[in-house]
Amino acid sequence: MTVLRRAWLPTLLCCLTLLIGWWSKARCLGDGTWTGAEQYLQWCYTDVFPLWTVERLDEGAVPYFDHPVEYPVLTGLQMWLGQQVAQAFPPDLGARAFFHVTALMNAVLSLAVLGLLALAGLPARRRLWWALAPPLAVYAFLNWDPLAVALMVGAILAHLRDRDLEAGALAGLGVAAKLIPGVVIPLILAARLAQGRSQDALRHLFAAAGVWLVVNLPVAVLVPESWSRFFVLNRERPANFDSLWYLAEQVRGAAFPVAGINLASALLLLGGWLVIAAVGMRRRDPSEWWALALPALCWFLVTNKVYSPQYTLWILPLAALSLRRPAPYLGFVLADVTVYLVEFPFLGGLQGAAPAPTYGLLAVTLLMRAGMLLWIAVESTLDHDETLTAAAGPKARLRQVGRAQPA
Repeated sequence: MTVLRRAWLPTLLCCLTLLIGWWSKARCLGDGTWTGAEQYLQWCYTDVFPLWTVERLDEGAVPYFDHPVEYPVLTGLQMWLGQQVAQAFPPDLGARAFFHVTALMNAVLSLAVLGLLALAGLPARRRLWWALAPPLAVYAFLNWDPLAVALMVGAILAHLRDRDLEAGALAGLGVAAKLIPGVVIPLILAARLAQGRSQDALRHLFAAAGVWLVVNLPVAVLVPESWSRFFVLNRERPANFDSLWYLAEQVRGAAFPVAGINLASALLLLGGWLVIAAVGMRRRDPSEWWALALPALCWFLVTNKVYSPQYTLWILPLAALSLRRPAPYLGFVLADVTVYLVEFPFLGGLQGAAPAPTYGLLAVTLLMRAGMLLWIAVESTLDHDETLTAAAGPKARLRQVGRAQPA
């Protein structure tokens, strides 16, 4: 009975976290509209609600074919599925129905992440790092990221079970939903090559590339301009106000050329990733190289010109899987929640709402969060227990991580 309670407790608590997250957004949708910047001042903003009309989903437009959406194809498919269900409701409930349908899908995907963490052998107390995370309540229903997060964790689980074809397919699907799951692909390839398993490396690579092509190629061929909108938008957009690049522009007193930011951020990203690989791979067995996805992702968030709030969801399961101790994780969660509490009223101020925090206060919280990301990146790159060898097996390694420092 005790074992059963321990197994179900993270699931029940995750459901509670998701219920709180749903309520925090849905409470502002009662009249079907937002007024007076309430979505920012009351911390209930979600991309899902306005995109119902912005992406012409309310008109029955099919993503990409009738209207170019700003997300990769698999995310567009989830939007279309939500649209199909929402259209079964009366038209005056369209945007609200679309939100609730999307929230239900994201809740199921978030619970799937928890289940995958359990299948990976993660102790129940470690699964609480996902199930009870305040950012899960805040961001689970902000956008469509839970789909790609689940696919990324699924790819890691398949890799831990030596299912290279399945790991590649899941990673390829993840990249088709959001690009970030692609960070695990080169790590798995490098690990298999270092283990002398070149055929498994090829299986992983071909599966990832093949699945991504199957999802993307029809859209890219039939509506190339719509398909490429995601890439064009990310190339042309300036520094987002919650990135360190925007902060540097405020200190400088002028904006940087977008092309310059693109080049500089790419060079910084590549240089940091090479350092993480060189240091991290030398300190651990190839069977554990997948864990370097955590510092690689942290460095991406620090150097990228855009930090959308829901990107935080990417850190949580990777930290639960591979971070040795809870202190940097808790520091990051605290800093991220602080950013959230300041950021959205700041956005309300940009629309004329008052009182609103100044950018200076927001900048302080952004620096706090960046510092926590760097802490996680450094610790997860350097920290390694040499008693946890490949002979112990991936599941044993995860259990050892969970026992090393109780959460």
